[in-house]
Amino acid sequence: MFTIEDYEIVIFPSPDKDEHRLYVRFPDIPEILTGGGTIEEAIKNAKEAFTCHMEALQKQGKEMPIPTLRKAYA
Repeated sequence: MFTIEDYEIVIFPSPDKDEHRLYVRFPDIPEILTGGGTIEEAIKNAKEAFTCHMEALQKQGKEMPIPTLRKAYA
């Protein structure tokens, strides 16, 4: 079973200059889009959204998508 640490997470600012918000998405799980007013809140909400999505898939008898292999940069 995969965990949140297996997936790439992309955090980006709102495109609306007047909105001070960060958005979080998982490229391998397009159904999840969340965010927050601070980086801490955005990450907390991303963890919660990931857990809720995983539980919903399990109830439907489905599995989480396989994470894309990430390249490590040094």
